[in-house]
Amino acid sequence: MSRSILKQSSKIGFFALISRCIAFIREILLIRFLSVGDSSDIFYTAFRIPNTMRKIFAEGSLSSVLVPAMINSEHTGGKDSLNRLTTLSFIIIESIMFAICLVVFFHASWFIKCIAPGFSPEKMAQCASLLKILISFILCMSSGAIFASALQSQRKFFMPAIAPSLSNVLYVAALVICLYFKLSIAAFCYCMIVSSFIFFLLHIIAYMHEGYYFQRADRSTWHEFKIILVQFLPCFFSVGILEINHFINTGFASYLPGGSLTLLRYAYQFVNIPIGIITASLVTVLLPHFSKLRLEQPKELAGQLFESIKFVIWTTMPICFLLGFFSETIFQTLFTGDAAATSKVLIAQSIFIAYLVGLLFFSLNKVFLSVFYALQLTHIPVISTFISITINIVLNQLLMKYYGAAGIAFSSSVAAIAQTIFFMVFLHLYLKLSWPKSESLTFLMRCLAQLTLCCSLFWASHQSLYFLIERMSFTLNLYFIRVDQTFFLDQIGSWAWTGPLSALFLGLMYLTRKNFGIKLTYFD
Repeated sequence: MSRSILKQSSKIGFFALISRCIAFIREILLIRFLSVGDSSDIFYTAFRIPNTMRKIFAEGSLSSVLVPAMINSEHTGGKDSLNRLTTLSFIIIESIMFAICLVVFFHASWFIKCIAPGFSPEKMAQCASLLKILISFILCMSSGAIFASALQSQRKFFMPAIAPSLSNVLYVAALVICLYFKLSIAAFCYCMIVSSFIFFLLHIIAYMHEGYYFQRADRSTWHEFKIILVQFLPCFFSVGILEINHFINTGFASYLPGGSLTLLRYAYQFVNIPIGIITASLVTVLLPHFSKLRLEQPKELAGQLFESIKFVIWTTMPICFLLGFFSETIFQTLFTGDAAATSKVLIAQSIFIAYLVGLLFFSLNKVFLSVFYALQLTHIPVISTFISITINIVLNQLLMKYYGAAGIAFSSSVAAIAQTIFFMVFLHLYLKLSWPKSESLTFLMRCLAQLTLCCSLFWASHQSLYFLIERMSFTLNLYFIRVDQTFFLDQIGSWAWTGPLSALFLGLMYLTRKNFGIKLTYFD
């Protein structure tokens, strides 16, 4: 079963990796289109509301509640029961979302004032006009998420996995068109709405292709949906904790110099890369898996959770090292060609490192949340959410005036650490889902020993190659690109050798794990 989980999550992770690669191209084009300053702050602030709603309703709390409910519905009533619940969920949830969109549309200025109180009246007015266009984005995304949840509940992961990549392709195409024809930011916003509609169509086509259909709800369906609504509100707060904290961070950052919001957004996006590729892909499979264990083999839950935690720790730590090591190079590559952005590389790097402090804990919290939602204990994550939000707000007020946007990012990391501690204590004391302390400590020590050795070898190899390239003397002019030592040391050409070197580093981690006595059932 463990290898089956890895196999399924690997497929999702592969498509997530493709999506992130396309997203990197998207971010480079966005820099060309918006730069880093007031224009980018205006767009990202306007997009903050629909994007946060997407990550909560389309990727977080909605699926966290729907997937276990749909598994239970199909388990007790068969395929017809699943069809009825999916149909009713689509009608009711999208009616609620439509009402929310209307409220935001007619009160856009008020919402912008709430999330970015530090903006000038002119910036607020421009934000509000873009928000009125972008708010319908969430309608299509949440609709697609309902059908994706139905597919996930039956372990049909292909469309939910590939849809983000297709959306990013459409996103990139829209940016290319807007850059080529020098269109306005508003025109780009309309292109994003079209992209979200295609996202919805793909999911509904996949849903019907798998043999599912729409069916009128009966009394038992309404009872199941009432349970979903009761569980949804606590999930709204807990699953979207990262987004809620990022929402809070936006309000604080609106008082900082122009471009600070944009830099926070870019740093946050890159921290989310390993979370999206590894943890989110794993959790997509774990949520229905844990839900079935709760019904069929509840005694196996603690062991499966422990193996999931071990896997996340072992995979996240080396990636965290690589991201920190190349933090400056990442933003140099991203900001190449834009003088305003390039001047802020070091600021972006400091924000990114502050987020990296909490990367492992952001990932672990997603795994813990999947257990609570599988067990339908939605009130526990709510408590942890309020603790996390309180810590984030207090630290933002203390650190922002001394460290600016980096202080805001660090506050989110500390809040994530506090949430992880709370989850572990609760699981141990109240649910008795404990694991051997000696085994856990031994595993951590072996992971650190392996990471230390592999990182040392990587650093020595990197420094040697850097020294060799630095001593070489060559210059080639290829069309509009000047290829010389600088191109391979400080520009995009550096990835031509650091990318393969990083892949060798990760391969070394995988090959030497048994030499250090590290046992991972997902592999072994």
